[in-house]
Amino acid sequence: LEPCLSPPPALSRLDPPILDPTKGFAKYTLTKRLPAVIERVMHEQAVTGDQEVSALRALEGEIPDTVLQRPQEVREEDGQCVAADAKCFNGEWARWTDARQGSWTKALPLISTEMYLYRRLLDCTGYFKGGETGLADPYEGQKAESLVAGMKSKAFQEAVDEHIATLKDPPVFKAMVGVKLHRFIQTDLWGNQGDLALSPMHIENSDAASSVSHKDKEEHMLQDESEGAIELLMSARHPARVDFILDNSGIELLCDLVLADYLLSHKLAATVLFHVKGEPLFISDAMPKDVESHISALEESGDAGMQQLAANLRKHIEGGALLVQSHMFWTAPRLFWEMPRSLADDLSATDLVIVKGDANYRRLVGDRVWPVDTSLSDIVQPWFPAPMLALRTLKAEIAVGLTHKKAEAAAAKDADWMVNGQFAQIQFVPRR
Repeated sequence: LEPCLSPPPALSRLDPPILDPTKGFAKYTLTKRLPAVIERVMHEQAVTGDQEVSALRALEGEIPDTVLQRPQEVREEDGQCVAADAKCFNGEWARWTDARQGSWTKALPLISTEMYLYRRLLDCTGYFKGGETGLADPYEGQKAESLVAGMKSKAFQEAVDEHIATLKDPPVFKAMVGVKLHRFIQTDLWGNQGDLALSPMHIENSDAASSVSHKDKEEHMLQDESEGAIELLMSARHPARVDFILDNSGIELLCDLVLADYLLSHKLAATVLFHVKGEPLFISDAMPKDVESHISALEESGDAGMQQLAANLRKHIEGGALLVQSHMFWTAPRLFWEMPRSLADDLSATDLVIVKGDANYRRLVGDRVWPVDTSLSDIVQPWFPAPMLALRTLKAEIAVGLTHKKAEAAAAKDADWMVNGQFAQIQFVPRR
């Protein structure tokens, strides 16, 4: 609806195919994982009204062969549009749906079709209506469980203790600021494994945080270019601004908060800006209320280190150093190179954008199956408005920036290396 950026030249030069929802894990996502999201909402009794349950059943029955239909229009007077005005919000979804005349299987790219499912699910639960269902997050119960699991996880507790130790004796840790920054970047990366959307049919998935660790991961780290971002921040000649395009709540958001406090407390950044979703998406995606609930949970934890972290974060928020913003684009069915220019202009003022997670990564590369040895910089640098650090555990059949030898070694180690969240990449793209 606004003028947007342009596709990368590499797209026309290499013409990589769009991820095909009729094959492999992509087909499994469309035919199994998305219906399971609906089943889980009903199982959790996130909605109990007959009308809402009936609507969810009907939505599940549409996948994968029914022709797409427009989501319900949101009314301005209901006041349920958080990150956009109703006209813009309705128009964006009407534009996308009307451009796809076929069934779910034919609606491409798949990442946008997945977002469409979550948008339609909110219609079914009455999220955009007033009354009891208005703004009621259908995934709240799952998020609460994952937050508890995240705070209990050894990986998070160790990260908090290590971070707080650097604040208690700054002279000792002054020479280790960059080393510790690398440590917390890696912790933030592996926190991405705590993703409720990866296996929505498994009731125990809210406890995924218990297996998250940055240790013993060297053979699963396919690429680590964090040094470029560390050097950028360590050598900045002015107070830096760092933007996070957030992914999941739970242990990942907890690790985001540790990294943000580390950056601010050690003056590696003067401002940190969290970009969050305006509506519930992909089950566990972080919203403004989730940032608040996670800080509150740290305050009430009874753990001195976590309470110190919470106090630091409150201070940063009150002083305007830590900001939380949502924008309609983050839940719109667009690829990242279709970002509105106004948002791109805002991001161009930052020193570093940290892009979190697999869904954001898929939008970053157009949800296309590029040759595995394609450089991420070749795809992203011509249009992305700022230096970027992508932190991703692989959960889709898309990978770039690897040698063929590295990809073959990963496949030999684990046939599901591209989709099970056990392998990871940290990729840095300098400013163009």
